[in-house]
Amino acid sequence: MNVVDNFDNPTALVKMFPKTYNRLASAHLGFGYRIISRSTPGGYISINCDFLYKKDSLVGYRLRPELPDKPKLRNKYLNWYAGKFEISENHKVKPYYHNRKSFEAPLDNYSGDKSTKVKVRAYMSPTSGLWYGGRGGWSMSLLPNRKHFLALEQSLTREIVMELMYSKNPATRLTAIEYYYKYPELFEESKEELDEWIEIIFKQVPRISTLRGCLGGQESARKLVEEYVKLSVN
Repeated sequence: MNVVDNFDNPTALVKMFPKTYNRLASAHLGFGYRIISRSTPGGYISINCDFLYKKDSLVGYRLRPELPDKPKLRNKYLNWYAGKFEISENHKVKPYYHNRKSFEAPLDNYSGDKSTKVKVRAYMSPTSGLWYGGRGGWSMSLLPNRKHFLALEQSLTREIVMELMYSKNPATRLTAIEYYYKYPELFEESKEELDEWIEIIFKQVPRISTLRGCLGGQESARKLVEEYVKLSVN
């Protein structure tokens, strides 16, 4: 048995990713959710998997196969993945989701309308990036979560921002709070409700991963939001 043969078998798949080979530490998302990212090393390639748990129950996962750099080897593994993973037009293997809705749906206590926009659903997912902030790294590139947000910003509505506050992704929730603080006049009718919810958000994940230059770490979520409300990131 191998990962590719069991890509849609949650019970078997979990056993194939060794707990001692963590690509990333467990990320606590708040509200009982967490992401555990693991990899299986194997010669020229590795396969990564992001497991989404609610408390101790697996609710979904995303498999991300990698390809070798050498063209001949790439073609070999593309043929191996074909029929099970979707291959893009530029010859890349697309990630496979088991129960994709578990990543993209808002938290259970959200009672509003849900956006059907693909970009909104993708931004709701923890896979849009769990670091909150602006730019970082040697090239000072936009953090993935911020990049997703900027692609959405011009089409945001009051209703979408309120749904984003109920995302399973804590970085997305904080960016939505940031938007709310910047444009309070759009949310006057729901101010009391949102202010109460925001306090719950800060209690669930009081510290968030961020990147300053090349230095990463965790900082106060509340203070970071207050900082970025005053900044313009593009």
